[in-house]
Amino acid sequence: MRELRRRAQACPTSAISDIFESKAVATAEKVRTVCTYCGVGCNLEVAVDSNKVKSIQAPYDAEVNQGHTCLKGRFAFSFYDHPDRIRTPLIRRNGELVPATWDEAYDFIAEKLTAIKSQHGPDFIAGISSARCTNEENYLMQKFIRAVIGTNNIDSCARVCHSPTALGMQRTFGTGAATNSIEDLKYTKCIMIIGANPTDAHPVTGAKLKQVAMKGIPSIVIDPRRTEMAKYATHHLQLRPGTNVPLLQMMLYYIIMDGLEDKTFVASRTEGYEGFRQQILGLDIDKLEQTCGVSREQVRAAARTYASAEAAMSFHGLGVTEHSQGTLTVMLIADLAMVTGNIGRRGVGVNPLRGQNNVQGAADMGCQPHQGAGYLDVTKPGVPQPVRGVLPR
Repeated sequence: MRELRRRAQACPTSAISDIFESKAVATAEKVRTVCTYCGVGCNLEVAVDSNKVKSIQAPYDAEVNQGHTCLKGRFAFSFYDHPDRIRTPLIRRNGELVPATWDEAYDFIAEKLTAIKSQHGPDFIAGISSARCTNEENYLMQKFIRAVIGTNNIDSCARVCHSPTALGMQRTFGTGAATNSIEDLKYTKCIMIIGANPTDAHPVTGAKLKQVAMKGIPSIVIDPRRTEMAKYATHHLQLRPGTNVPLLQMMLYYIIMDGLEDKTFVASRTEGYEGFRQQILGLDIDKLEQTCGVSREQVRAAARTYASAEAAMSFHGLGVTEHSQGTLTVMLIADLAMVTGNIGRRGVGVNPLRGQNNVQGAADMGCQPHQGAGYLDVTKPGVPQPVRGVLPR
């Protein structure tokens, strides 16, 4: 199906075409936009006729997806004009939702929020923003809740799915964003995928990862499931669910014990390494092996592959972050990269695979109760969130 989808766009004679409205791509009006389904951020070219979406293709000059889309991005667009879609504001009157004008809706909202705030206080009001919205919309939403309403009760899925990524990477790198670009896959010599199924959840990036593995670049997949990427992996560490921490601790243990650290990078670019080193070497390997269910020989082989690579990239998803130990796991992934010098150059880095197209932006703009825009700690107005741990200088 994926191959047919690609050929439908690339076929030079149009012998292969989409199953419906196959010639709709020839419409005069084309609108460039960004797909909202996952965190890859694919560019789309939308063919429009009489203000109706007729078809979608992937532009070849888009740096993110270069002519590729997944099934959702290419075909799942009819929801925008679905007959069940709400077309006007609705206000409940006498137990029924009835259509209203926008002015009526705004007046109703303002009246109700003012009454609640006056009677009960601002903390009786909360706002939910969206990781599918733009930075501007997310910023305005959290600003409205904080500055107008007067509460930190603002949230979005960015906190639920990848707040451990943001916090873990802030504590180790000082910022919660990916350290490099997906384009670095062209230059990497090793990939590690942990707690993610990119060929299903992030198909365009997943296809690039699959291509890298099929070219013979060493790959490590850490996942309880035998995902599609696991079939191509040099090492598939099939750990027990929820045991990411002990497995990564084992990898760090063997990298340090076997002297595979990038000593120059560690000495010049990190802090607190000696205490970290002693802590890792003091771990009980027997207990870690028993907990995660992966043999120490397998873990050691994978650790050597990662540490010995000229350039290594890691990718992690919700299988890392949606655990009680998610933040610690992200910190250990970051520690793996720093201990081996896989930060700050081409073909290396730590890459979270986000769930929606603007998870990063929603967090950057402050759509979470504990941090404002720019990750400022709400308990210390104007003061950046403190960071701790092994830090790059």
